[in-house]
Amino acid sequence: MHPKAVKSEKGSVGAPMPGEVLAVKVKVGDKVEKGQPLAILSAMKMEMVVQAPVSGVVKSISAEKGMKLQGDDLVLNLE
Repeated sequence: MHPKAVKSEKGSVGAPMPGEVLAVKVKVGDKVEKGQPLAILSAMKMEMVVQAPVSGVVKSISAEKGMKLQGDDLVLNLE
């Protein structure tokens, strides 16, 4: 079972809907700006870009290319 994003933590980034991870655009230690693309998911034959909700540094990544995620599954954490 994949961990879920913690909605009360701004840096906890979850999948917006069920889908497959096509790409992870950042790595641990990267500095990101609010709105920057973090990952790309394929959901219902559409590509969806997961964006940074806040500026910060990538602390950990829980998703990788090819993984199937459910809604709110943790993609990564920012600090």
